[in-house]
Amino acid sequence: MRLTTFVLCGVLLLFGCNTDEDSHPPLSEPSVQGMPNYFPDAVGSRWVYQEASGMRWAREVTDERGTHGEGYQGFAYMPPVSQTVFDYLKPDVYRVTENQVLFVVSENIDSYVQTELPKAAQDEFAGLELNVAIEAISHPELVFFHIPLTSNFRWDALNVTVSGNIILQNLVLLQIPFEVDISVKGEVVSESSLETPAGSFEKTYQIEYQTEITYILFSEAETTRQSQTVWFAPHVGIVKIEDERGVTELTEYKVGAMSDL
Repeated sequence: MRLTTFVLCGVLLLFGCNTDEDSHPPLSEPSVQGMPNYFPDAVGSRWVYQEASGMRWAREVTDERGTHGEGYQGFAYMPPVSQTVFDYLKPDVYRVTENQVLFVVSENIDSYVQTELPKAAQDEFAGLELNVAIEAISHPELVFFHIPLTSNFRWDALNVTVSGNIILQNLVLLQIPFEVDISVKGEVVSESSLETPAGSFEKTYQIEYQTEITYILFSEAETTRQSQTVWFAPHVGIVKIEDERGVTELTEYKVGAMSDL
């Protein structure tokens, strides 16, 4: 009998069997798959914001995604987004994976560079017509944040180099090479409740983005820096933005039917 009991216990240990008391697996944090629509992405979801100046604008999820394939969604804006500011928080296309939210910012970058570089070179070539030709880049994506959001977490949101030429008087032989290096770093700095015109949010995450843009033109480098702070409420979206232009707040929103990531 003792031998039978000993063998039986050995078999149970070999296959990892325990008593009823500890037969259940240990509790753990909820998995990412258990977080449906951490970043709401249902077509028709809509957010309305008001800036410090009183200007209001809206963003809505559409099924338009340009040349991008499955897994991508589009944003439509009213009024249309200004092309003179590199605002990575207003992408035309984005995607949500199990552990990241990514914004496609290639069009934002191209429009910004084509607008700002002629301004930087205008003093050198006053009175001449300037055009900017940008070498193709493969749809860079900015990592808006990682899922789930965690306080004190830092990441490289974007690192991209744009190259090309400034063309004078539309003459191919009169070209000046340039390079623009863009770096964005993100950090979740705190977690708190927040009151906005759209309502009270029990849990929001304050995310800070630090951006460096370096122009290399005429063999000289010039760097500009800017910062932007976002308050994000899971399952709702961006509820507040603060930058050098002031504060922008969510005033109303409608999140469509939820689906798992």
